[in-house]
Amino acid sequence: MRTFFILALTFLTSYYAIAQQFEVETIQMNGSKDKLINLVVLGDGYTQSQLNQFVNDARNTTNAFFAEPPFSYYKNYFNVFAIKVPSNVSGAANDPSHLIDNYFGSTYNYYYGIERLLYPTHLSKVMTVLANNFPEYDHVAMIVNDARYGGGGGWLAAFSTHSSSMEIFLHEFAHSFADLADEYWAGPQYADEKINMTQNTNLTTLKWKNWYGSNNIGLYPFQESPTWYRPHQNCKMQYLGSRFCSVCSEGIVEHIHTLVSPLHSYSPVSNNVVYKASPLTFSLNLIAPNPNSLRTEWNLNGSLFKLNSDEITISATDLRQGMNQLSVRIEDATNLLRIDNHQSIHSSVINWNIDKQGDVGVHQTSKNALKVFVENKSIFIENAPNYTVMTASGQIIATGACPAGKQSVSGLTQGVYIVKTAEKTVKVLVLFY
Repeated sequence: MRTFFILALTFLTSYYAIAQQFEVETIQMNGSKDKLINLVVLGDGYTQSQLNQFVNDARNTTNAFFAEPPFSYYKNYFNVFAIKVPSNVSGAANDPSHLIDNYFGSTYNYYYGIERLLYPTHLSKVMTVLANNFPEYDHVAMIVNDARYGGGGGWLAAFSTHSSSMEIFLHEFAHSFADLADEYWAGPQYADEKINMTQNTNLTTLKWKNWYGSNNIGLYPFQESPTWYRPHQNCKMQYLGSRFCSVCSEGIVEHIHTLVSPLHSYSPVSNNVVYKASPLTFSLNLIAPNPNSLRTEWNLNGSLFKLNSDEITISATDLRQGMNQLSVRIEDATNLLRIDNHQSIHSSVINWNIDKQGDVGVHQTSKNALKVFVENKSIFIENAPNYTVMTASGQIIATGACPAGKQSVSGLTQGVYIVKTAEKTVKVLVLFY
């Protein structure tokens, strides 16, 4: 799932011939690193004796993260790991020109003289630590061991241990994770076309046109620069302690979908299946949100077969002679999304070819159980407590019982017949030679 700085990592690791190995603590493991989003938590300004506190802070951060919608709905899509990197001194610097001996060079006043803007200056060290200790990372959070208010978002989300740090983290991580803009005016240098920021006032082409008028979503100008607009007046991207608005939540869920497919695996793995006599089972191993908003639609030979099931069973009567086509579409039908063409963008489809081989001959459901076969223009039935023989159009031509023996139905014309018992329905073909 790794998505960031692959080339940069290759280049920068050459600067560090001696690869430092640090202990990696598993905070949350929901599945394969190759299938899920791997969030790595780093710490700066934690001395060797404070690393246990760092792990505790990382766990508290993870708990807060997955208590907040929409991340709470997609907890199953994430793994979380903490890399224990010690610093020589605690805390963060006051400004970039006077750094202290913390490992990643985290400092307040990182950019544009904004005191609360807290961020690491040694990004090459960050990438080297990731490359040497957890190259499968997707997104990075950094806890800076300083009680002063501060944080920053870039390709990683940094935040202090201030009492509001969990809210700072959620706000900053939304920058890093989904490329969301601040919905307070941070300055012209940060004004840009984003998921939740625009200069477009045309409601037919507005990015959030499908939400406009719902959940207090509208076009709200920034007082400081009224040619720029935000979608909401009380979003976490503006005020800590608020929820993410519908537009920002959609952006977060969209990014989750770009990284993780809800389809983990399926069975049978082969897409070409031969049906002979026994029923076939097809199953999906899905990564479900909570609450589960996944929708599955099974179609057999172009017709709906079953909805919202992880598993189906196909029997002989469901199939036509020869080749059959089974498909299943999986999509996240969450009401957090109002994306145009959502079904075509965010769905997984699996197709199987099922070759049904001839029904004429022996049909056996289990050992010493029902048998049906054709011989000398007659249908023979064995081990059936009760049976009914019908024409293909449903006309009953014979009924009977042979719980321990064999009976025949004779005097038949050429064609397809159906034998029904309590345990199975069998189609047979009577041919005259």
